[in-house]
Amino acid sequence: MVLAGLAAGPSGQAAEPLPDTAPAPITLQLSREDALRLGLRRSLELRGSTLTVAENRSLLELSRTRFRPKVDLVGFGSFAQVGTDIGFISNLPSIGDLSFDLRGNSSALINNAFINAGVVLTLPLLDFGRMPLRREAQAGLEAALADEQEQLRRVRFEILSNYLTAQWTAALIPAWEQALTASRRLESDAGALRREGLAARIDTFQAHALVQADLQGLADAQSQHRIALSALARGLNLPVEQAITVQDPLRAEAPWELTLPESIRRALDQRPALESLQRQRQAQLARLDLARAGRLPSLGLLVGAGLSGDWLNVQGLKASGRLEAGEIGGLPLPTLNNSGSASGGFYDWGAALTLRQPLYDGGQTRQSIALAQQRAERADLAIAQAEQLIIQSVETWYSTHQAAGPQANAARAAIEAGEASVRDAEIRYRAGLAPITEMLVAQRNLQAARSAEATAIYRWNLSRAGLERETGLAAP
Repeated sequence: MVLAGLAAGPSGQAAEPLPDTAPAPITLQLSREDALRLGLRRSLELRGSTLTVAENRSLLELSRTRFRPKVDLVGFGSFAQVGTDIGFISNLPSIGDLSFDLRGNSSALINNAFINAGVVLTLPLLDFGRMPLRREAQAGLEAALADEQEQLRRVRFEILSNYLTAQWTAALIPAWEQALTASRRLESDAGALRREGLAARIDTFQAHALVQADLQGLADAQSQHRIALSALARGLNLPVEQAITVQDPLRAEAPWELTLPESIRRALDQRPALESLQRQRQAQLARLDLARAGRLPSLGLLVGAGLSGDWLNVQGLKASGRLEAGEIGGLPLPTLNNSGSASGGFYDWGAALTLRQPLYDGGQTRQSIALAQQRAERADLAIAQAEQLIIQSVETWYSTHQAAGPQANAARAAIEAGEASVRDAEIRYRAGLAPITEMLVAQRNLQAARSAEATAIYRWNLSRAGLERETGLAAP
């Protein structure tokens, strides 16, 4: 009543809805094959696996470039300026009565510019880490390719699982609707009989309680179906405004053809997940060889050639002096300003061999070898654990599939018996030969049998999809 009053306008009349100019989204009806094609094409997980493969291809090419020759263009330029202050003293021998004492003082500014340009070729001749590094990158690429195939199986199973869940929840809704229709009819009959004085008040209460329980079950089934459709849409990477519905009804698929030993052997022999782990183990062994290569020598060749130029400029400033001649006295020498410059160019080339033999690195190589060995052992352990998990998964899906068939048959038989029981109980109740409790029990058993049949078929199909994922065999 409160909600109805809030929805009404000021005059008590219902407000007219506002016109909606946006077109209603078209509901996309998907069959099982449509969902698989759409999901495998739009899967974000598969896109991520493709990028991982491309990344490992780049790493492989990067490992190859490490041992290719490298050519570099190098250049060098310098400029230096030197200022000098020179004092010069020269004692000349005496000539007769004359004794000369020559003194000179001068300063100079020296500028020197040098430039060099050349090409340097670096080539590794001997490096024992070359092949291990390449094997590691190759094994990483193969592991990424195997992971991509495993991801394809995983995505396919997730799409099938979401689609089967949507089918199952869709099948539960009619079961609850049928139960609700029957319980409302029973409530109406109980009310009519009570008005005639032929039924007790508790009958109407029990019938009303059955109606409310069926309403709760129907609401829960509808909610679970919406959740399943949302999970399917997100798995298909659809826009949030795109509404979808499942087209195929819930039906039992063909039984699994292989026996349990054959299924386990197939799952172990042709499984990308195990192949990926084996390739990762090969990568760890390559890292072990790479760590051991750190103790071995390496030899490289360096060849270089270039052209050089040099410019020298000497500027003399105020070069002066005096001439001392015995008793005659000193005579000043004239002041001279002179400068000079020189320039030239030359070419040069050379080659060098570099040999490196590690002697002691503080234990880094030893610890790297130990770490690589431990990781290789862990890779062996990961393979053994993965095999056990695969075997357990196959056994679980196989047992579920074997049990779901008899469960579905039993549920179908229970539905047929329940429908007959409901008809008989209804006749007996209207005739006053049976209490309403008998009718309630029969109706509840019928609804449970319908739900059990849908659940058994869902488990049958889901377990087959699980076996398809483990073995890689698609449904016919």
